Parts: sequence; structure tokens; C-alpha cells
Amino acid sequence: MRHPLPTRALCFSCFLVLVGLFFSPTGSARADARPGASCLTTGWPQDNSDLSPDPELVFGQLPNGLRYVLRANANPRQRVAMYLNVQSGSLHETEAERGVAHFLEHMLFNGTTHYPPGTLVQYFQSLGMGFGGDTNAHTSFDETVYNLLLPSNETAVLAEGFKVLADYARGALLLEEEVNRERGVILAEKRSRDSAATQVSKKQMQFDFADTLVAERDPIGIESVLKAADSRLLRRYYDRWYRPENMIVVVVGDVRPDVVEPLLSQAFAPLRGVGEIGQCPDYGRVRDRGVETLVLDEQELGYTGLAVTTVFNSPPVPDTLAWETVQLQGYVAMTLLNNRLKQVEQRPSSPLAQPMAHAGVFLQHYGFATLSGRAVDGQWRQGLHLLQTTLGQALRDGFTENELERGKREARALLEKAVQTAATRDSRELAQSIIRTLNDGEVILSPAQEMALYGPVLEKLTLAEVNEALRRWWSHPSRLVEVVGMVPRELANAQGEAMVRQAYTVNEQQPVKPWVAAENRSFPYLSLPTGQGIIVEKTDHHAVGVTSCFLQGGVRINVKPTDFQANQVTLSVQFGQGMRSEPRRGMALLAQGVVADSGIGKLTGDQLQEALAGHPVELAFSVGPESFSFAGSALSQDFDLLLQLLYHRLHDPALRPDAYARSRDSLQRMYRQLASTVEGMAQIKGERFLAGNLPEYGMASWEEVESVTLEQIRSWLLPVFTQAPLEINVVGDIDSAAAIALVSRYFGQEQRQASSAAAIDAPLFPAGQQLELTVPSSIDKAHLTVAWQTDDFWEIERTRRLNLLAAVLDDRLRIKIREELGATYAPRVISRPSRGQEGFGLLQSALVVDPTQATKLAGIIRETAATLGNGGVSEDELRRALEPTLTSIKDIKRNNRYWLESVLNLSGRHPLQLQWPLTITESFAAIKAEELTALARRYLAAEQAATVIVRPAPEQH
Repeated sequence: MRHPLPTRALCFSCFLVLVGLFFSPTGSARADARPGASCLTTGWPQDNSDLSPDPELVFGQLPNGLRYVLRANANPRQRVAMYLNVQSGSLHETEAERGVAHFLEHMLFNGTTHYPPGTLVQYFQSLGMGFGGDTNAHTSFDETVYNLLLPSNETAVLAEGFKVLADYARGALLLEEEVNRERGVILAEKRSRDSAATQVSKKQMQFDFADTLVAERDPIGIESVLKAADSRLLRRYYDRWYRPENMIVVVVGDVRPDVVEPLLSQAFAPLRGVGEIGQCPDYGRVRDRGVETLVLDEQELGYTGLAVTTVFNSPPVPDTLAWETVQLQGYVAMTLLNNRLKQVEQRPSSPLAQPMAHAGVFLQHYGFATLSGRAVDGQWRQGLHLLQTTLGQALRDGFTENELERGKREARALLEKAVQTAATRDSRELAQSIIRTLNDGEVILSPAQEMALYGPVLEKLTLAEVNEALRRWWSHPSRLVEVVGMVPRELANAQGEAMVRQAYTVNEQQPVKPWVAAENRSFPYLSLPTGQGIIVEKTDHHAVGVTSCFLQGGVRINVKPTDFQANQVTLSVQFGQGMRSEPRRGMALLAQGVVADSGIGKLTGDQLQEALAGHPVELAFSVGPESFSFAGSALSQDFDLLLQLLYHRLHDPALRPDAYARSRDSLQRMYRQLASTVEGMAQIKGERFLAGNLPEYGMASWEEVESVTLEQIRSWLLPVFTQAPLEINVVGDIDSAAAIALVSRYFGQEQRQASSAAAIDAPLFPAGQQLELTVPSSIDKAHLTVAWQTDDFWEIERTRRLNLLAAVLDDRLRIKIREELGATYAPRVISRPSRGQEGFGLLQSALVVDPTQATKLAGIIRETAATLGNGGVSEDELRRALEPTLTSIKDIKRNNRYWLESVLNLSGRHPLQLQWPLTITESFAAIKAEELTALARRYLAAEQAATVIVRPAPEQH
């Protein structure tokens, strides 16, 4: 089945790249995968399959070999997603080129045939495209992908988009001075992505795939190559692999394919490859290793990680109906195993946290299956034993019919949701899915085709088939046993790996007790209200399409029907005072975890999931600066069920001791991780310093969280759940009258009364001060924050202008610190006006830098910000910040999340929010450069800035 299970992920380029998806047929898109043979791709996966691709897709190929896939899709409206999929990555590098594929990705933004150095990003901005959001790229082991989200579907804009992609394909200038300039950015990215977690993950990858090229070709590369790389080295890789025959252009958007094809052909047909054609690398083969162990002492990870893995060579197979049937069997088997692991985790005093099973085929060459988890309180022996026992029980005795029925319901629910929501899928998601599927050698199927394919197979699926699928995964001899991170002292020596091997072997020799399933319970179990509530006031806000009702008993209902997401509805419930009422710091963070993990009164979390299996209904609790909230979503047909779940959450809440213990342990692991990273320490202590301990900014200390008791959480939350007035907001594909009737049915009998808001001490911003912190980390990077006090949220015109001012400063810092100095990878500036504290807000910049440069760069940031007020914001800067903002506004106004979170939530307390959508476009469009200059002069003086620098402790570095 094509829905991927979670797997290890590594972040190498501009965003996370999954390194393994659940089951991928292999080899069907490669011309010849033999080492030394030509490795350019050809044809389509359906050429060797009995499956037919999505009929909405248009497949084509130009005479020069370049292939393309086109699809009309109207979401977002009048926008078009364009992707250039180069089917090569770090595995196609030579030993002397390690890191060149990724370096080259950067260079294509730094000078091409039609876009001289320094002009491309500014050109994108002038069109209304944000750098990073609307234009980006990523490099992984076997692909390099460039993407554009065009702000318009006009023919001239489409042609320009193709010109950009064609320049990426064969128009790179690769000027030596630009290579030298970008080198600093590459090294800064490498530094920013370095962490204990990534180092551990890379070493696990090297252990799991020992003796293969995967273990040697980390996409970020090695410093010796990155520091020496020149234009000639980059050009050699570029000419071998950036060839029309090795590329697929994917276009999905609000445009007809017959309009796109001639424009695509005009841009790409003239392109030709240059020089020698790339030869297939020898990926290598994993060997049957028996039991091998890895003990990796990395205390900065913050937890003790456990894994039991099998890895094997997976021969290529075409994507056929028979193979898809095997996929489905394996998918369900891993789903059932994960359901068991969730039950194991929720047992009282379980030694395992976050246990997970996943399996698949990686890079079309290697099969793997893994059980992993985190040992609680260093109980690695008990945790390892529990992983082995859970797997052993499933392998020996198989699953039960009840478990299979639950798995079938869950799989069918995913298929049904995909079908019902297909009409309004996002063009970017569709394009990314097309590329992922092609690069995995799979036939691209529509949700309707997947339902037609999997539905009958799922219906007939037997327990014997699922049990056999699990056993197939674990029939291979390799057993790779890993204990990583906060390794106990007993293992942190030369005998550690032998001790882990002995523990594993002893566990394998012990008799396996039968699996004892948790008791299943029905839902709903409360007596649900049947009568309608009394509406005491109803208001139609016609201009924004919102209907508001006030029910007798303290319930307000706001409904906004939309067609933005087909057959989907989102819900939020706002009540109480949230952080404003927190009796002591640290309670909010812990309370969120306890509520989430406790289930409801008569059902544990897993029992609730079992009862809801087959219905993709979600409902999460959070504590905000002004209120508590439940936020959820469902298919429109399940809105009734979503309200039933909300009713039980409010009227029979559970705050269980075992959930409290798990949440507390989980937070302790999180705090240990944060305390050993510069980013984490900036979050824990830096934010509090900047905001004068204001609750909505930053985090409580671990000591504060640790001191919170379950009884204190109960005393705080339970009265609010049952007594505080409710504001229930509904946005989505649902009739307004029907939504009001359903909400009124469940919550029309409430008797709730408002309480006064608690006062919060005014924060004291540390203007002109600098806080320097250290962390016990060996990672050579510092986190730098420079912030200025601004103002609160509620003067919306000022808030909008501060957002744009932040965008202008962000762009200045990108040019100055990234492009000119090469001192950071991704500087970020945001405006954070307070919703809960009158007169307070922050405009803050944050970046990861070389520890030795942090102080100097802080001064450059303060000086750069001050020049916005002293020298003024230019018209060009305004335009380049404003145009992407206006494009984004067009998109968000057709987004359910915007209407729910920015307009409806707490509109009962802040009724002006209902007017904001009416003015947002015109308000931003009317912003003038001199207004931003005035705000900069008012807020961004150098002496008004506060600075936080977090470095690794000298003895750790």
C-alpha cells in the first residue's frame, strides 16, 4: 500500500527528505542498473506493468529524451506548480565529488544563462514568489529536485517559469567567484543541520548499510571536498547527470495541459547533454551478518534509543497488481504490529516510549524492517526485551481476527479519505507525489484507482496472508541491534557491544508468552443529548460568510461553510483563559501531554483509537495564551462523530496517572535534548529573557515542569472543562444550518458561566542588554537572536505593517549575512505581537552561525536593522516584500485554517476579527515605504535591541 509508514529521515538540503518509503518496486524506470552501464532513465513504470496510470495525467517525451507529466488541478487557484526532477543525487558522485550534487543545487540559484548572479531571487520576489516557500530545491541520495509555485497561470508567467527550469537544466554559469561565495553558505548549512540527532542517524545508517555506497555518500558531503570544490569539479558532475534524458518535468496547476505542452517544448526541446554520459554507480550489497551490535555513546541526544533491524538485498520487480497485493499485505501487517506496540507503550511502568515498527525498500536496492523505541529511565535491557517479545509473539502466534478487522478498517479509512478529498488536493502535494512515485519506480494511481485496486483485495485479505507477510520481512538472517544516545555507563566501554549481543541472545532463547490483547470497549458510551438548545441570538455576517449563534447556557457557535477542502470539516473549541490562568509555570506544557495521552473516562488512548478505527477523526488539546482549546478535523460525513468525541472529552475527561508519568518522562527527554543544543537553550532561557517571563513566549524550565503534580493539573483543568463557556468554531464543507443544529444538539443543554480573566504582570524587555549562554555540546555552532520590543496584536494595521517590516529586514539579512558574508544558511526574522499582554510584542531575528563570529554578526544585525529607520526602506525593497505577501493572501483566503485560526477563534471576545478578512488585501496593498521606515525608526534603533548568544561550552568544543 502506498501510504508510507514513518521511517528514519535525514535533513540534507532545504527540507526533510524521507530516506525510505514503505515498499517500492525497483528498477522499472532505469535503462540499465548494472554498475558501469549508462544510468540515464528512460520510459515509464507503466511500460512494464499491468496497471494503468491516473487518466488525469498527460505523459510525454521530447525528442531529446526529456520526459514530462502534466495535470490540471485548481488548488490553489490560478497558480501552477512546476518541478524539475533530476534523477541523480549523492550516490552518483565519485569519491572526489562527495557533496558536489548538493553544492550544485545551490549554484543554480547563483547565475544561469538568463539570470545573472544575484538576480534570480529578486526576480522571483518581484513576481510575487517567496524565496523558500514558492521556490526551493532539495538533494538526496538519488534525486535533485527544483520547484516553483508560480503566482499566476498567465501564459507569459508560465513561459518564464519554464525558462527558469530550463536554465537549471542546462544553463548553469558556475562562475568561480560565485562558487567561492556560495562555499560559505554550504558550510553554514552543514553547520546549521549538524546535531547529535543527525550524527547518530548518520552513524546508524552507516552501520545498517555497511559495505554499500549508501554508507559513504551523505548528501551534505565532506568538508575536504566542499572547501576545495571549484567550477571545474561542479561542471563535470553537471554535464554527466544534468541531461534531458535524465530529467522529468512535472507541472500541476490551474492550467490546461494543451496550453502547457507547447511552452514546455519551446523551453526544453533545444537542450542537449554535453560530454560523457553518467555511468551507473555500484551501490554494493548488504551482507548477511547474523547478530551484530552497535553501541553509540552520544549523551547529547537526550535519550537512550533502541533498535532491532534486519536488512537485505531486494531484487528489482515491476509494479504490478501482484506486487501491489504483496504491498497491501505487508502494510496491514506493520499496521497491526504498530497497534500492538502502542498498547505496550501504554502499559503502566512500561520501559519503552515511542515504540515503532516500519519496513520497506530503500533506494530501490535494499529491503529493511525495524523495531525501534526509547528506553525509559535507561532501562535498555527491559526495553530491548519488550521489543523482542512483541515481535516474537507476532512471528510465532500471528495476529488475531479482531486485530485484522481493526487494521482493515484503518486502511480502508485512509483510502476513503483520499477519494473524498481528491477534488481539492494541493498542486504542490500532487507534484511531489508524482515525483516520489516515479523515482520509486511505481505506477501513478489516482485515489479512485487505489480504492478500486486495494478495496477488493483488502476485503478478501486473510489472517494467514498478513501473518505470512510479517514473517517474510523477518525471514532474513541479519539482526542489527542498536543502543544509541544516552548509553548507560555499563555499556560505554569496549565490552558494551558484547553485553548488548548477550542480552539480545538471552532474550531470543527465552520462551515467549502469548500476547494478551487489551479489552475493547464501545464508543460513544455517555448518554448523548437529544433535544436542541435554545438559540438566544443569531447573526449572519454576510460579508465574510459566517453565521454566529448564541445558545442559552454559555455556548457560542460560529460556522463558515467553504468549498476549499472537499468533504472535510475543521473544528476548534475555545474556552477558559489558558496560560493567563496557569497557577504555576510549567503546568500548561505538561497538561497538554497528559490530556492527549489519557484517552477519555472509560477508554484509554489505545482503546479510543480502536473504537474510532475506520473513521479519520482527530481532536487535540492545547493551552494557548488566551484560552484552552480543542482542535480537530474529520470528513464531513463524520462531523457527528467528531462532536461526540468532543462531548466525551469535555464531560468525561481523563487525567490518568500512567499518562502523567509518560508525559513527564517524555518531556524530561525533550528537555535533555534541548539543554544540549544551542537552539534548545535559546528556546528555554533566551525567549524568557527577551519576554520578561511572559507565559506566551518561551518555555518553562524543567525544574518548574518537574514540580507540577497530577493533582494540581486536575484542580486547574477539570472545573474549566465542565464550567467555562464554549466558543465552538466550524469551518469546512458543511451546510451552516446542519452544523448549527448538530452542535446545538450536543451542547445546547450546557450550563456554563464566565469567569474573569487573570491579570498578568507586565514584562520588562531587556533593551540594550546581551545574554550569553553555553550548552554542553560538541557541535560547533552558535545560535544568535537579536530582538526589539514592538507592540501588541490588536491594532491590526500596525500588526500588518510590522509583518511586512519583518519581511524587509529578513531580506536585508539574507543579502548581507548569507549572500555577501556567507556566514549563515537561513536567517529568519519574524514579528511576534502579543495577544495576551497589552503593549508588548517582539520583532526578532534568529540564525545559526560560527561561534567565533556570533558577537560580530550581532552587531551587523543591529546596524542593518537601524539603517531601515535611518536610511529608509526603499520602494524596491517594499515591492519585493509586498508582492509575495499579496500572493500569499490570495491563497490563505481560500484556506480553512486561516478562517478557523485567524478569524473565528476567539472572535466572541474580539469581534473585530470578523472584519479583518474584508480589508486584508487592500490594507497590505496600501502600505507605503515611508510607513515602514517610520516603524523601523520607532522600534529598531540599535540601542533598543536585546541580544542572546548561545555557544557550546569551551570544554565541550
